[in-house]
Amino acid sequence: MPQPKPSRASQTTPSDALRLNGLDALFHGHPDGVCVIDVDGTFVECNSALAALTGYPAEELTGMSFARLLHPDSLAYTLARFEEALAGENRRYVTRVVTPDGLIRSLDVTIIPLRGTDREVAAVLSIARDIGDVERSAAEAAGNEALVRMAARIAGFAGWAVDVTTGRIEWSEELFRLLGMEPGRMPEDAEQLALFEPEDRRAVRTAFQRTATHGDPLDVRATIVDATGRLVHAHLVGEPERNENGEVVRIHGAFHDVTALVRHREEQRAMARLLRSSLDQVHDAIGFVDRSWRFTFANSWALELGGIDEARLRDRTVWEMFPTALGSAFEGIYRDAMDRGIAGSARAFSPKWGCWFEVDAHPTEEGIAIIVRDVTEDQEARRTLEQYTRRVASQAALLDAARDAILVRDLDGVIRYWNRGAEAIYGIPATEAVGRSVRDLLYDDPAEFDAATEALMRDGYWVGELRQRRVDGSQLIADCRWQLSRGEDGEVTVFAVDSDITEYRRQEEQRIRTQRLESLGTLAGGIAHDLNNVLTPILMSVQLLRQDEPDARKRELLDTLDAAAQRGAGMIRQVLSFARGSEGRREPVDLVALLREVERFCRETLPPAIELVVDAPTELPAVTGDDTELFQVLVNLIANARDAMPQGGVLTVRAAADADGVRLEVRDSGCGMDERTAGRILEPFFTTKETGTGLGLPTSAAIVTAHGGELELTTTPGAGTSVAFVLPGARGEGGGRPSTHAPAAPRGGGRRVLVVDDEAAIGELVRQTLDQNGFVTEVARGAEALELLVAGRRFDAVVTDIMMPGVPGERIARLVTEQQPDAAIVLMSGMLPGPSARASVERDGASFLAKPFTPAALLATLDSALKKQRSLDPDAILRTLVEPALRDAVAVLSDGAPSEAERERLRAALTAAAESSQLALGERASDPRIHRIVGAAASAAMALSFGADLVASTDVVGRLEEGLRLVAAGSWPPEDQDPAAETLR
Repeated sequence: MPQPKPSRASQTTPSDALRLNGLDALFHGHPDGVCVIDVDGTFVECNSALAALTGYPAEELTGMSFARLLHPDSLAYTLARFEEALAGENRRYVTRVVTPDGLIRSLDVTIIPLRGTDREVAAVLSIARDIGDVERSAAEAAGNEALVRMAARIAGFAGWAVDVTTGRIEWSEELFRLLGMEPGRMPEDAEQLALFEPEDRRAVRTAFQRTATHGDPLDVRATIVDATGRLVHAHLVGEPERNENGEVVRIHGAFHDVTALVRHREEQRAMARLLRSSLDQVHDAIGFVDRSWRFTFANSWALELGGIDEARLRDRTVWEMFPTALGSAFEGIYRDAMDRGIAGSARAFSPKWGCWFEVDAHPTEEGIAIIVRDVTEDQEARRTLEQYTRRVASQAALLDAARDAILVRDLDGVIRYWNRGAEAIYGIPATEAVGRSVRDLLYDDPAEFDAATEALMRDGYWVGELRQRRVDGSQLIADCRWQLSRGEDGEVTVFAVDSDITEYRRQEEQRIRTQRLESLGTLAGGIAHDLNNVLTPILMSVQLLRQDEPDARKRELLDTLDAAAQRGAGMIRQVLSFARGSEGRREPVDLVALLREVERFCRETLPPAIELVVDAPTELPAVTGDDTELFQVLVNLIANARDAMPQGGVLTVRAAADADGVRLEVRDSGCGMDERTAGRILEPFFTTKETGTGLGLPTSAAIVTAHGGELELTTTPGAGTSVAFVLPGARGEGGGRPSTHAPAAPRGGGRRVLVVDDEAAIGELVRQTLDQNGFVTEVARGAEALELLVAGRRFDAVVTDIMMPGVPGERIARLVTEQQPDAAIVLMSGMLPGPSARASVERDGASFLAKPFTPAALLATLDSALKKQRSLDPDAILRTLVEPALRDAVAVLSDGAPSEAERERLRAALTAAAESSQLALGERASDPRIHRIVGAAASAAMALSFGADLVASTDVVGRLEEGLRLVAAGSWPPEDQDPAAETLR
């Protein structure tokens, strides 16, 4: 409390000072709290606005010490500012007062010394404005942590803390941002002090030492140069935290970027230097208007706003000076104050100045007092706050619309926020989740959660996958992204985003299994090709030797070798069936005989503790398929049933006619499977056995699917398992297995055959077999065969291996088709035919012969290929060889005159098409329709050789189009003309 000044007889009273300074009329009508305080610190006069701010009636304030109103933390600071005012200095500061009902208000206070006639300070004029709206708005939004954080960013607030014992300083992320730094390394003490301007460093250091030593509240203003070189005006406030001994151990504080406010104050101070009197210290445009609506006084800001000087102040009325006020809200409050004595306030946008103004009108004895404030920033802040509020609401809706689970929890795991995505993923409503521990709610294995939380606390974030639990007890795999978030109050929470990737991981595992299967198929195919190349000469040699062997014992040995080679070839085919899919033969299968064979095999291999029951009628409908593959399926199912009954039991194999074919079932009385295991048994490489491969059931399922059926699984834990499938019936085919007798070997009749294989043994044995049966055979490797064909050597048939180093068999087949379309083609391979081989069979009319093969199979396949080539449809030859050349020539000639090079290309293509088709058709080329189509190509080629001067392109196009029409028609028109004669004419 300041000490009273000694009285002087010549001192001017505060009331006299007020009147001397011309403030009496403004005093009581001002919207802010205005008072006059004598040099002893006692209220002399107060307006009604101050009474409303402090909560005390004006008559009770008069004679009261203003120090009585101050908050204890603001007392010393405010009294120091008052002493400076008594010394003749104007001051503006922020302080806090306490109302009678305990409400704390923050006030922006301007104090101005009032001087008497002797120029001595007789009193102090104080103008106080409530600035608590911003704080209250922030407090109202405190329920939403994200909103508070963003509001603090807009307002320029950040947090800090100092551990007095250790000297450690902590900054909030927002403080790093305000100072233009990246969050991370904390600057050293010297670096932090160096941020302040040199003239402010001592004051900052002293203030912190006073707080740390004596526990005084920290309140200091200073200027800082941030990391980008920007000058930042800062207001630092802090409160001490004491231990049980009353010692200060920690200081919590806030950093307020008041750069904009300081700049605004500097502008106000610059304006204050232009004002004529104490009234000009007020930062609003103030004017007095008499009852004739003319200004009697206006401060400099008002003069500037009106665009006039003081000498011409009374020349114009308010309406002449501000014509836009007519018809506006401002006119209404002016007239209410003038005519009815009612004070009013209005806010509106002024297009003339491009600003928002808030105008207060107060009645006076002479007229009215008008106070004008530029509230553009406040209006913009309101608009920004409204937009921000709408944006936060929109973002909250987006969070709820997200498919991911988004939750906020405390460090102890208690859930604070739970969005709709979390409700959908876990099946737990927010009302049940909020307030519960996420550790207990979602995790069967808390150790995984604890390890992730430990990494989160160490690094500030954590990303990884965890197994979590749904409300129904089922498991899911969650992709988790966790982040620590620190609020302005220093409280740390965890912001977590969890995505359900269970299905993605399942599909990824399936892709990996598929890739493994493809790799295995590639490996198996390569091995099978080499093994089949080894078995082929063995099979052929054994059968060739047997033909001329009179000794029965040796023939029996040769039969044994033949059976072993055949069994090896069958095993290789099964490996390829698993790796590449089932592509076995499709022939009528006698299921009754197949079941007898399965029963005989199983009774020899099953342990005595297992009783085998085969329930099948004596006759069953015929089905189409591969008996070897079906045998493999049944044996695989029986083996699995055996493994499910280690202590013994009953194994039943049942077959019965079905509406769609024949239903086969294998049932055991073993341990059964749970739902999770049953759902995975068809996955490749999944097994429940210690030594299992996980390939038996997937292979069986693939074979059944290739036969038009599907495995059906029925199982109950402890009650056994049943696996069944239905094989579609054979249409129009009788039962029983087909005859295994090979057709009689064809005779070559001197026809020429080219055998192409990189294995010399195979080539030689094929040559011997064909030569013995009347063919003229020539053997060559891939490159040698190409040279023979390019040189024009002609053959009736070409037998070539598909997989050869350097020259693949498909290339040889394509060359034969182009140059010798009448030659038969047989493709050999130790692998199942791939896409390229199947395409060659369809495109080139080739036949396929799988290695290893017997001499009988070789002769039968070659004979079939030769018969098929002789029976080729002439229309197919025309569409393959002639039609493309005709269409190409029509397209080029119709676009205009082609170049000489283009004409020569077309001529060569048409000539080749005519010659190739004649060779392929043989005697059938003399058919009138075929003759005319081939003649169209030949005559067009001849016309192109004559040149455009002799035969017009339109005539050539006409002939070509006629040939295309005949190809498409498929029949011969009544008129028969010679194309060559047409062209010559």
